[in-house]
Amino acid sequence: MKRMKKAVGIIMSVALGSSLLTGCGGSSNSASAAKEQSTNQEQQTATGNQASEDLPEITWKISHTQSPDNFMNIAAENMAKAVAEKTDGKFKIEIYHSGTLGSEQEVIEGMQMGTIAGNLASVTLLANFVPSFDVINLPGVFSSESALKEAMNSDEIMEPLKKQALDNNIIAVGYYQDYFRMLFTKEPIRTVSDFQGQKIRVMGSPVLVDTFQALGCNSTTTAWSELYSGLQLGVVDGLDHVPTSVRTMNFYDHVKYMAEPKIFASPMYLVISKPLYEKLPDAYKSVLDECMADCLTELNTVANQINEDDIKYLKTQGVEMIDIDVDAIHETIAPVREKYLKQMEPWVQDIAKNNGIKVTPGQKPDALHQAGG
Repeated sequence: MKRMKKAVGIIMSVALGSSLLTGCGGSSNSASAAKEQSTNQEQQTATGNQASEDLPEITWKISHTQSPDNFMNIAAENMAKAVAEKTDGKFKIEIYHSGTLGSEQEVIEGMQMGTIAGNLASVTLLANFVPSFDVINLPGVFSSESALKEAMNSDEIMEPLKKQALDNNIIAVGYYQDYFRMLFTKEPIRTVSDFQGQKIRVMGSPVLVDTFQALGCNSTTTAWSELYSGLQLGVVDGLDHVPTSVRTMNFYDHVKYMAEPKIFASPMYLVISKPLYEKLPDAYKSVLDECMADCLTELNTVANQINEDDIKYLKTQGVEMIDIDVDAIHETIAPVREKYLKQMEPWVQDIAKNNGIKVTPGQKPDALHQAGG
């Protein structure tokens, strides 16, 4: 395009010079050149439209569990809009918020079969389908946000995990959110003994269930859509999640204490269906790749700031930030971490060893953690 503009500039300069030297004759030459240029542009436009007309109309469905005003939904909608604009409306992406397309478990199963296109998925549930992701989902495995961020951006750690995802018909495009999930409860929990008998809602992951049971909780995997009423009716006493969800889902109506035990990290992954992606025309793949990269940039730009803002907002709604005995909690849950490390495949254990995670020589994964769910 720059070369075309330069060429057009040269033509116009020559035409102008000719008009100064030859008067009306120069004007005729300039008009002829302009007419030729206009004809060429029309031909190029017609060719572009023909190429667009040759591409099929495709509609994708992408799901997540957050509310319409959540930053994840906004970024996803922006991505869908950009894809539509760049393909003249031929490639449409429909965003389904609030889990309306199904649970994360159901959505990822649909992605593997090629009936659902994508999901903004928690690493916790992604590990049910790609067992190696549990290496970054172990309880107490990261000591700080910086350690988490370093791991998530390490090719040595992430590339083998993404390869296993591909083997399970999932393309792990990229992550966002490098901070910890927090504990939100009706009653203050400051020590390990305070966990006793508490009904804490966790995601449907064996690692999470076992971890909170080790602390003395009655772990529950109450459906996300039923969690507000569960808190309201006393079926649930608290939850392990992030401040943004507590704010957008109005859980602060019932939970009045929050603490950061640094048990689980909270990275999310944009994942898409390998079978559906492979069916896309190359032109659509290029557009989608570009728009997904922009989406992840947007998510990572705003996620951490929104997390801080939401903690401040929850405080204004009467949710008190309290101290919690992190060291005692991590000591209590250490056997759970070792249990799941020993169940991982040797190559995953090697990743853990090479990146500062202490691993006891292990055994083969049990059926629960086999690839594919």
